[in-house]
Amino acid sequence: MKEDYEERMDKIFGSSWRHRTLRTIFDPYSSEWDKTSYDKKLEIIKKIIDNGEELQYIIEDYKERYEEQNRKDIVRSVEFALLNLLTYKLKNEN
Repeated sequence: MKEDYEERMDKIFGSSWRHRTLRTIFDPYSSEWDKTSYDKKLEIIKKIIDNGEELQYIIEDYKERYEEQNRKDIVRSVEFALLNLLTYKLKNEN
């Protein structure tokens, strides 16, 4: 059986990591998003990628999880979150 993305995040960050749902980086309308800075969000994404995860597949798993819960609002927010992060990164490059 395939591990879900939260189990894979546990392996990267530890089982007590509070952001394992990844709403902190993919849902700008969530309280999780509000609790982390943009720099921290980018650090999380970098660590995920550095550990061999493909962001595309993480996003697919994330969306699938919330589609199964009938949370279309969360599914639709991913692109907006990524656009926010990209804009932040590009505006703050040195």
